[in-house]
Amino acid sequence: MGRSTVFTTPVFGIIAGAVVLSTVAAGVVTVGLIWYLDRHRGSAGADWFIATLTAQVVLTLSYAVALLVSVPTVRAHLEALSWIGLAWMGPLFMGFALGYTGREQLIRTYGFGLVLLVPTVTTALAVTHPVHGLLWQGFELSTPFGLSAALYAIQPWGYLTMVVTFAAAAVGVLLLVETTLAYGALYRREAAAIALSTVFPAFGIITWVLRVGPYPALNLTPVLLLPHTVLDTYAFVGTHMFETNPTTQRAAERSALDDLGDPLIAVDTEQQVVNRNDRAQALFGGPDDDLLPVPVETLVGTPLDVLRERGEITTEGADSRIFAVSYTELTDTNDAAVGGLLVFYDVTDARQRQQQLTVLNRVLRHNLRNEMTVIKGHANLLREQVTDEQLELPAEAITDASESLLSIAEKAQEFDRLKQRDPYVTETDVVELLEEIRTELLGSFPDATVELDVQTPTIRADPAMLTVALSNLVENALMHGAEEASFAAVRVVTTDEGRIECTVADRNDRIDDVEIDPLQAGDETQLEHGSSIGLWIVTWSVTAMNAEIEFDYDDGNVITVSLPG
Repeated sequence: MGRSTVFTTPVFGIIAGAVVLSTVAAGVVTVGLIWYLDRHRGSAGADWFIATLTAQVVLTLSYAVALLVSVPTVRAHLEALSWIGLAWMGPLFMGFALGYTGREQLIRTYGFGLVLLVPTVTTALAVTHPVHGLLWQGFELSTPFGLSAALYAIQPWGYLTMVVTFAAAAVGVLLLVETTLAYGALYRREAAAIALSTVFPAFGIITWVLRVGPYPALNLTPVLLLPHTVLDTYAFVGTHMFETNPTTQRAAERSALDDLGDPLIAVDTEQQVVNRNDRAQALFGGPDDDLLPVPVETLVGTPLDVLRERGEITTEGADSRIFAVSYTELTDTNDAAVGGLLVFYDVTDARQRQQQLTVLNRVLRHNLRNEMTVIKGHANLLREQVTDEQLELPAEAITDASESLLSIAEKAQEFDRLKQRDPYVTETDVVELLEEIRTELLGSFPDATVELDVQTPTIRADPAMLTVALSNLVENALMHGAEEASFAAVRVVTTDEGRIECTVADRNDRIDDVEIDPLQAGDETQLEHGSSIGLWIVTWSVTAMNAEIEFDYDDGNVITVSLPG
């Protein structure tokens, strides 16, 4: 066979040039993609994908040169290089898909090793093709469009090579599409690009292997790798898939399930348990993970609808516990429900403390108040009837103590009543509110002085809560002042930041830290306990108003309640 003229006619010349240039362009673009992705070496699947692209470069560039070479021996060696590239593309792409989607453990299995064995043997056969006919036989040149194409009979091992590379690539595509679609809109376009990109080389391989078309000697696979590479470039460069790959998300989800300290169960739209963390498995037991899904009722003992309605569940057994149940709906990128997450919060201790506080509060509000009223009445009767001064003093002490305890009970009862109602924020006349507080307290402390300095006469606040807080602060100042010179000054101003500051100042000794520290810590202990409930009620009221309280001392105690403007 002599050297053929490449451009036999203008049309054939244009087609031949387009085929060669497209094949070269596919190789050049692939080299550029390899250069770009080199920065991602070590990322999940990146090394495998770069290897896939390298095989693609071998196929495209060797075939582009082969189309221009008509020397049979050289042409046969270039055909062998094309076979090597084509044989490795599918298995390497499958390796990339396994690594990228978080299935790296499968790469180390014997099954994947057998997949890689096929291109390994094919490479050896391609290199040694002159001494055997295990890949092809009857090699001869053809000149479609004036190009140098090879026509030969593919042998069984050659067909096996094509089947394996085609099947491995198909498996890789399925893995990528399934995984990327599972992680929402972030990967939807990329998945579409990957799936579409494989259509072009797949068409080329099928038509070439089956000798379909008027030019069976011409392998269009390298040509069709150009649109394939363009779509790959979009998927892996334009959208930064290696910066945000599904492996990272899958690991993060698994970590979140395992690291969450509370039992967690994932359910689908059919109320089936599809996943759970270790805490849920320890709490509810149930089948092994490989036997999931199972109905929620089977695992937990209560239907999902009942769990959501009640909002809690009590486990049975010797160590019975109470769990609050939180349900969060899971949706896809189209906001369609795909399931939900059930989180179980152990509230046993909190529920027991709540019950204890309820009992203690009832005792304080009813039993203590009633009994102290009886004690006070008998103490007054005793003080009025006895004539012995030695008995009058104890009777007076009993009366004073009973009045103090009654005052505590009444304050607690008043605050409990306020706490039970819904917050009520309205425009509040501060001048009127403080005048009422002063009038009431001067009735109990007739020799006291209460000064008012109101620079912001109207504020938005809960008037009842504000009254409780300020009256207790003023009362505390008067109660601990000198008997004949009790003093309190109340000042209301608006700060530059727009907050309302209500300051109560006195001339008393500094409030002991043993009173303030528990308030700031939010708890009382046996070694740190306040002697008065008044400051506690002030703190609770301030918290209920979403305000802040600050204790200071400047020749007297200065307590500032700062409210939102």
